[in-house]
Amino acid sequence: MPYLKQIAAHTNCQAIQRYLEKRNRALAKDFFNLSVDERDGYGDEDKDIRWADEMDATRRAFGNDTPFGAMRARTYKHFIISPDPEDGIDLEALRELAKAWALEHFADFQVAIIYHDDNASRIPHAHIVVNNTNLETGKRMHHDDPKELNRSLQKMAKERELLFFYEVPEPAEGLERLAVKERGREARPKTMQQVHIGRVERELAEAGSYSWVADIRNRVSVAKSLARNVDEFAQLLRMLGVDIAGNSRNARRDDWVFSLSDAPARRVSGERLGLLFSKETIQRQLARAGSYHPDAKSSRELLRNARNAILVNNLEDLSDLSRALRVCAYHNVSTLRDCDARLAVLQRRTKTSAGRQRNALEARIAELEFARDYMATRNLLPGRIETRRAESAQSRIDTRPAQHERNSIEEQAEQARRIERHQRTATERNER
Repeated sequence: MPYLKQIAAHTNCQAIQRYLEKRNRALAKDFFNLSVDERDGYGDEDKDIRWADEMDATRRAFGNDTPFGAMRARTYKHFIISPDPEDGIDLEALRELAKAWALEHFADFQVAIIYHDDNASRIPHAHIVVNNTNLETGKRMHHDDPKELNRSLQKMAKERELLFFYEVPEPAEGLERLAVKERGREARPKTMQQVHIGRVERELAEAGSYSWVADIRNRVSVAKSLARNVDEFAQLLRMLGVDIAGNSRNARRDDWVFSLSDAPARRVSGERLGLLFSKETIQRQLARAGSYHPDAKSSRELLRNARNAILVNNLEDLSDLSRALRVCAYHNVSTLRDCDARLAVLQRRTKTSAGRQRNALEARIAELEFARDYMATRNLLPGRIETRRAESAQSRIDTRPAQHERNSIEEQAEQARRIERHQRTATERNER
């Protein structure tokens, strides 16, 4: 369950900004109702602002710096959202949760959210600073029921399939105690890892052998990165040779089951592939307006490369493509210029970091450099985007190729499948 800590402050915001941003340790920043607002589509490179000055000026303008009767003025509140280590939450998921929670309670206040991972386990957590002044009414912040802030956070955690806390007293013993203990953990995912690689799959990878589970994961990864809705996701999967179906009604959790079109017996549920591939996660990603998507031209090229890799059985290249897409989505980079800007930020942070934090930053840099090089050498990302205008319907991915192209692709796919079946049969015969 996410833990919420609340701290009331009685000073200006200068010290808290210095503390949260010292030594470039902020992983990311999000702002609302300041000179930079997350809802306006700013990138992380544009978020170097003096938000403390803005909050202090707002309080002075409304006269909310002065004592309230005999009580010292509460100038701002500092909230800390710390995810449960068992959830394995990443920065992107934490940002989505923190922003949703902040907007639910403080949509009319100035809000600065700074993300750190400076704890021993390197688990990202969010520092949320809320100025004391309601911009609509000019009145000071007040909560009739402060506990409601935590209750709503636990509700949001439950909606996102994270561990959550029920605010009920725990019975001392017996079956009732067991029931209450399980209530907040019912229908847990099969794994809490973002990408789950099982023992058999790992052994096959170490031996350089084919893993159909990894093959399905890579194809699903490409499809969910390019799709804008569930229907398009299903169409893209079919183009990549993957069938999708619902799981059993008797299953404890609602999920999708993916299988290879030419080998229906090879099937695996989304959650077995990792939390990123569960039905709930993918549906939430597709429904979110700010989800990562390459532009239309890049999407078409990425899809073409993925299909070609499948047709010629180049599963190593498909794996690299899938990995590069996941890295781009994690860092929310849609152009080579975005990659360079994000790399520059990470490299600056390594100069003031040490130990495990430095190692983690260097690992992220290596992953992002791999993704950038992969995309650049294959012309899969533009250098930059000149305008941010919404793409027209005609510019989206064409999931319905021309008839002659479909026939050609299907013939090549069938030939590749025949060759693969022949090789598999010969291998099994030799082993016997």
